[in-house]
Amino acid sequence: MSMKEKLLELLGVEPLVLLTLLALVSLFIYKVFMKNVNDDRHRSLTRLFKALFATYLTFIFFWAIQYFISTNEVALFNRFYNYFGLATVALGALFFVRIIEIMVFQYLFLKSMKAGVPVLLVNLVTLILSLFIVAWLSTSVLGVRWAPLLATSAIVSVVLGLALQDTLGNLFAGVALQFDKPYEIGDWIEIHGDKSYAGEVHEISWRATVLYGFFDEVITLPNRLVSQSEISNFSAREKPIYRGLSVYLDASANEEQVKAIFVEVLKQTTGVLQHLSHYVMLRELTEKGVHWRLFYPIVHYGQQYTIVDEILMRSQSEFKKAGVQIAKLRVDAEARASER
Repeated sequence: MSMKEKLLELLGVEPLVLLTLLALVSLFIYKVFMKNVNDDRHRSLTRLFKALFATYLTFIFFWAIQYFISTNEVALFNRFYNYFGLATVALGALFFVRIIEIMVFQYLFLKSMKAGVPVLLVNLVTLILSLFIVAWLSTSVLGVRWAPLLATSAIVSVVLGLALQDTLGNLFAGVALQFDKPYEIGDWIEIHGDKSYAGEVHEISWRATVLYGFFDEVITLPNRLVSQSEISNFSAREKPIYRGLSVYLDASANEEQVKAIFVEVLKQTTGVLQHLSHYVMLRELTEKGVHWRLFYPIVHYGQQYTIVDEILMRSQSEFKKAGVQIAKLRVDAEARASER
């Protein structure tokens, strides 16, 4: 069978109708079943549908050209049929992959209406599907035999493996993170390695995990780095997050008075949970002064620095009123999750 005959078999009216119906089904699911998704998901799906529509228009244009050429026995046109046919098949395959990508997103969104979903899963599905389609089309249309090529490409495989070592490492590390699920989109985490990073998980792609920091800075960490680091997740368990604060006061200050001031400050601070216990403890006596340690539960991990600021401002004001001398002030960065 010639290439033209193979292309004519693939580019009939039935595949065109089937692809159009699949696109309409995905649009129907979006309009009917996904009205209540959040704005970020609406923007993501709208972007995907715009790309799908643009691909569809290009596919229809090339399909019409190849159909016109195939139904007109003009020698000049027939010379270019194979080129237009291959381009149409490639566009049809791209259109199909984008439909499946949207459907996978829709499935994940419907399955998890509130929690975020990782882009990595969608990328893996589209990658595997794309490789399968490329292998099938190259075999059925171009007659490429992959078995001999794979058997004789050991050296090429080694070279590519070395060249893509970091990329493949990030990919497999991302897959492992998805199976272990140490964090999900929307969780506040800290990554402890050679350097420490903290932020809210925004996206998990095939290459990296993207965090939004305390000041909305974007932190992109390779999955391989994340998988080799210690991960502290402050959103995985339904328990409050305790933060610690150290304050050094002059040794001449009255302990009962100082403790009462700290307790009152914690009661008045916005963002500190009031239905849980606060802890004000005298930890040690040093040359720097008396070391007081405060532990308090907070409403949200991302608000910890604004809460510390309010505690320090209120404490300083109250100590000035009481005539208590502050020896030295230090804020500890460690977090303690409650085990109560």
